[in-house]
Amino acid sequence: MLQNPLDLHAYTEMKEIMEEVLPELLKTFNNYMPDLLKDLSQAITANNPDLVFGIAHRMKSSCNSLGALGLAKVCENIEMIGRAGGTEGASELSSQLEEQLSEVIEFFEEELKGLG
Repeated sequence: MLQNPLDLHAYTEMKEIMEEVLPELLKTFNNYMPDLLKDLSQAITANNPDLVFGIAHRMKSSCNSLGALGLAKVCENIEMIGRAGGTEGASELSSQLEEQLSEVIEFFEEELKGLG
């Protein structure tokens, strides 16, 4: 069963703490995560486990920091594949990641409209 990509409770807590810098954090996330996803796809295609690990690790950290815990879990699963020295199975997870990432970006876009 798929986990919700965004944990609203975690996001709400982070939102209260990061109140003033939140818009910038959301914009940064929305701007660079699609590029990281593209880089991840290329690393998987190139069968480069070290690069898969590194990119997935960065993505996981960004997701965790904004309460996108389900998304971070998918990143962590991809990260573990790369850490183990392979890429098998990463492509399927990457597709799941892409789907969930678009949901989170859409949510953050709506949040930005409300904050603006």
